[in-house]
Amino acid sequence: MLGKRGSSKDIADFLHCLSFLENRTSTLYKKLSDKTVNSAFSDSFLKISQNTKKHSETLDEIAKKISRPRIGDKECAKRLATAFKSIEKVTKKIKHKKLLSNEDLSEIISILEGSLGEESYMLIQAKTFLAMAPQISRLYGVHLENFKKLLYSIVADEEAHMEMFENIKVAIDKKLSKKEASAPTVKYKNPDSWIAYV
Repeated sequence: MLGKRGSSKDIADFLHCLSFLENRTSTLYKKLSDKTVNSAFSDSFLKISQNTKKHSETLDEIAKKISRPRIGDKECAKRLATAFKSIEKVTKKIKHKKLLSNEDLSEIISILEGSLGEESYMLIQAKTFLAMAPQISRLYGVHLENFKKLLYSIVADEEAHMEMFENIKVAIDKKLSKKEASAPTVKYKNPDSWIAYV
């Protein structure tokens, strides 16, 4: 996560990596919005895409105010591999699909909202920065108190995203269970009639 040297550049680098993660996430949610038939789900994905784009810009802005980030995107992907895995997995899954079925969406949401998912990860990181602001100030010389309002805004958005996921998942589960319940069951009155006697 943070470097061992305890410099403001370490904080700037980490914030830049979070910004990179949010940027990739924004791109993914825009694709999900475009490939989702249900307009309510599509609107939710678009809203998340717009929020995460805003988070990316905010985090990069904070990073640059602290110190000029010196880390590249490839290194960021390695450092945040756990969170990137869910984004990459879903990106590959939807790459060649024109439209996403409810079954696809159910699986995608399970991946994205899991314990290793980006939303959970970003929520934890933003809350950690808020809770650790005094220690970060003392150890790294970075005054995150100046950015508390922005960090609280990210926390509120991430919590709202998780709620959107839950609402979409509940709606999809209802649709899938209705589909299963309406599937025809075939009963044969006399299965022995199929047997041909010689």
